Amino acid sequence: MTIVCILLGIVCLIIFILPLPGIVFNIGSALGIAIGCAFLLYGIFRTKLSRPFHRVVHILAVLALAALLLLGGLQVWGSRQQPKEGTPVTMIILGCRVNGSEPSLMLWNRINTAKRYLEAHPEVKAVCSGGQGEDENISEAQSIYEKLVAAGIDPERLYLEDQSSSTQENIAFSRKIIEENGLEQDVILVTNDYHCYRALQLAKKAGLSAYSWPGRTALYLLPTYFLRECCGIVYTWIFG
Repeated sequence: MTIVCILLGIVCLIIFILPLPGIVFNIGSALGIAIGCAFLLYGIFRTKLSRPFHRVVHILAVLALAALLLLGGLQVWGSRQQPKEGTPVTMIILGCRVNGSEPSLMLWNRINTAKRYLEAHPEVKAVCSGGQGEDENISEAQSIYEKLVAAGIDPERLYLEDQSSSTQENIAFSRKIIEENGLEQDVILVTNDYHCYRALQLAKKAGLSAYSWPGRTALYLLPTYFLRECCGIVYTWIFG
């Protein structure tokens, strides 16, 4: 067991530390590194710990595993809520970080996912959503818009929502644009797979009938964003 815990700790640290140069350090990174350190320390010192302490650790580990399985299952469920073919919808492309003026890897994923859907469904219009952060040269919405137009999507099909700073605002502000322009009221949310469940819950709270259209997340980034999204789901449950 000692060797197993130490190996798990090392693997966990590798998984969550190696992607750091390519992403913004977030709560998923911090939680993953903390879990790795916990495994490592428990493996090193477990023979010196009392039996009651071991019981507490085991109970906490089981509860944590159960929570992760539940939250992970919800993330998978959310990514599979696609509309039936032919369902009239308006697309909302949820924003993500822009590096200067270029989309981040996650945002590129969403842009390419949206492009493929829009090419296959020429009747669908889309709201490009996302404001401009302090370290971004353009808004996330503008970045999405420019890349889609460059890829051949008719700009007349695209609307910009460039004031939001969170997923909740992405959806709420996009709803106003949809209502003001008489677009289809049912929406299809384009975001990364792990993010679909929470986005759907926020859309429901905003009074929208919503579906998801997920972009796949790179495997080496998935653990970090999975844990980050677990925290986001719990936060949404508690604070709305």
